[in-house]
Amino acid sequence: MILSNKQTITTALLVLVAMTGWAQTKTATVTGYSPALKDGTLVLAGVGGSGTVVDTVQAGRFAYTLPVEEFTESTLSFLGDGCPNSYTLIFLCPDVTVKVTGNDCLNPLWKVESPIPEQQTQNRLTDYCRDVRTEGMLMDLANAPREKRDSITIEWMRQQMDILPSLPVDAATIRALLGISETAMIRKDFPYMEQLKEVEKTFAARAPKGFENQLAEIHSYVYAKNEQQIAEELAGNESVFFKKYDDVAPENILQTILDNYKGKAVLIDMWATWCGPCRAGHKAMAPLKEELKGRNIKFIYITPPSSPPTTWLEMMKDIDGDHYYLTEEQNHYILSHFESEGIPTYAIYDTKGHQTYKSIGFPGNDVIRKELEKASK
Repeated sequence: MILSNKQTITTALLVLVAMTGWAQTKTATVTGYSPALKDGTLVLAGVGGSGTVVDTVQAGRFAYTLPVEEFTESTLSFLGDGCPNSYTLIFLCPDVTVKVTGNDCLNPLWKVESPIPEQQTQNRLTDYCRDVRTEGMLMDLANAPREKRDSITIEWMRQQMDILPSLPVDAATIRALLGISETAMIRKDFPYMEQLKEVEKTFAARAPKGFENQLAEIHSYVYAKNEQQIAEELAGNESVFFKKYDDVAPENILQTILDNYKGKAVLIDMWATWCGPCRAGHKAMAPLKEELKGRNIKFIYITPPSSPPTTWLEMMKDIDGDHYYLTEEQNHYILSHFESEGIPTYAIYDTKGHQTYKSIGFPGNDVIRKELEKASK
């Protein structure tokens, strides 16, 4: 039997789903159409921040099914001529079918038909900012100067803040506010800081239960502490090393850290605040750390400056272990030493300081327990 390109990709995806443990009994379906899409355009979609090829466009049409166990957000994007480097945010639930349609390739602005209330909120937000988003995507496609594109992005954020107070506080608006507040923290010259503070205050007062963590993260972005304030707050904390090793040469940083734990087994966790799989690994490993408490084992967490300091400060409070905030060069050297290009990356050292294990990606508690028990003997 000879398979078409579309069938081949679909079959490959199903194999990948089974191999990676995605295979689930509950699913959601997305169908779409735009006459502007060229045949062969790749359709990429996924949930939880991940995405892969799920179909190819034929006669402007595409369809795919994703495993969905509960309410979640997903992304839809395309790889082909005229397609922007942007995604459509689609909320999904088990057994739901969503239809997306457009007349062009600017998919983040397409019509999304869905019974999910959060999608209705997202649609209102999209419609309100339609003109400025169109301008921004066209600038991206034309490779306009970064300064012009940045100014459009800031204007888009202002428009979102104009309408956010009139929309429900739900997953769609919380997500939008989170993105704006993170940008404001990174950009010291964010021009609408006072408006952002008012919107944040309004959301905190109106939000239903269930958004406490996201609201705390937004608050930490809006009222971000500077490095001096963080250093002062951490003064005397012997398990946190915030920029204390900035003067150590990158090629010496790993050994400098390991020298602090002579005679102990060590697990090193390379992570970042923005890394979803990293945070999932922390949560999964928490019971194991309790189980191994009192043993001759230390858990070491290393993050680069791509993690906003204020966010890192808050997140690490829930991660038991020693924490190091390193320079980009130091972090890159350690990852290179581990022959890794991504995070999370884990490495285990025995009591004599020899590396005995490495994993790129969370290997599971059973593996980590076994390797730590061997290393601690």
